[in-house]
Amino acid sequence: MCYGVGMTDKNKIAFGLGNAKLAKSISTFSLPAGHSCPFARECLSKTDHLTGRVTDGVHCRFRCFSATTEARATNVRKMRWHNFNLLRRARTEKSMGKLIQDSLPLMVDKVRVHVSGDFFSERYFLAWLNVALNNPSILFYGYTKALPFMVKYRKYFPGNFRFVASKGGTHDHLIKEHGLRYAEVVFSIEEAEAKGLDVDHDDSHAISTDSRPFALLLHATQPAGTPAAEAWTKIKKSGIGGYGKKTSVRRDWANKPHVVYLSIQGGKVNKFNPEIVYA
Repeated sequence: MCYGVGMTDKNKIAFGLGNAKLAKSISTFSLPAGHSCPFARECLSKTDHLTGRVTDGVHCRFRCFSATTEARATNVRKMRWHNFNLLRRARTEKSMGKLIQDSLPLMVDKVRVHVSGDFFSERYFLAWLNVALNNPSILFYGYTKALPFMVKYRKYFPGNFRFVASKGGTHDHLIKEHGLRYAEVVFSIEEAEAKGLDVDHDDSHAISTDSRPFALLLHATQPAGTPAAEAWTKIKKSGIGGYGKKTSVRRDWANKPHVVYLSIQGGKVNKFNPEIVYA
């Protein structure tokens, strides 16, 4: 899962196209692993943006595959930090949403949001939600541990904003409390079967409107001597896991104006278009 940077405009965020798991027709977006994941727990790993050294969190059960990718590829780290820095500089949901809107690749109908990274703030979450409302013909989907934002705003989700709760974060209790659809990382096919979960190998489950939970198979090199490392060795030998194919980055962006439908002020949600149906 390695991207070519290929950024033609330093004032735009960069998207990728597919990877070894995803079809080339799916546009992808990433931020630095761990650094942009305030709700991560079992997979919390961070890669130093200068040295590439990986540091695992104290509750880390398995290393985030994206942190491993960043450690190996300087260009990947640079692209993700480029995206992160531009978004944080934008600060408001309106400015971040416009940045995303102005940077969207042309001629795509699916965007996997956060192959690496997550919704790092409530305003950033709203930025993507507004982008989805602005682009009803594009499916925005992915996995997230930002469950407080999911719970707070899901009544406003349009049909093209499709996110699955990623189990293993700091707010897992919200999954059961609110009946959230979830995905769980497993160390083997046998573990998934024991839990009654289908394994999603190509995001088809994530894209689906099926409400059932499912499993994601562990991937990427793990810290030596850990159960995760042993599991990854077995998965590699079986030939059913892993990333590795390089992809290119689109160089064309849409010029569609960005409209703010949802915002927050003083902790309250402001709806700027009362006529839109949010569910």
